[in-house]
Amino acid sequence: MEFHDYLAFLEQLRQELDTLSAVEQQKIAAVRSGDLAALDACMKQEQAAALSLRGREQHRKAMLRDLGLEHVSLAELSRHCPPQDRERTAALSQQVLRSYQVLSSAQQTARTLMESRLHRIEQELEQREAEHPSAPRTAAADFRA
Repeated sequence: MEFHDYLAFLEQLRQELDTLSAVEQQKIAAVRSGDLAALDACMKQEQAAALSLRGREQHRKAMLRDLGLEHVSLAELSRHCPPQDRERTAALSQQVLRSYQVLSSAQQTARTLMESRLHRIEQELEQREAEHPSAPRTAAADFRA
């Protein structure tokens, strides 16, 4: 395995993170508009991406181990790579880190927005219950015949 293979891997990872960020933006829009079908589609895409990223993380660790760089962080990678690859490695590392930050921010926004909407729904349900209490509960039916 060569260092160039790892750089190609990082480029693919960056693209996947950017794609997932776009899904998070769609999720935010779906929550804001109350489009449950779109939200469900986004959540399914998000779950598939999460599985893919777990696999990529395992592959990344194996690649770093093969390169003898298993204890080197992404931010430090350009200091440990072949001299001819330092500039590209530094730029790509920064792109991946930036893509991850954008994704994390979008995920936090989506999470906060969903929690806010759920809290509002809970309040509305409680208010409706207070205004229109349901009929008293009756004993459960006996289905034994």
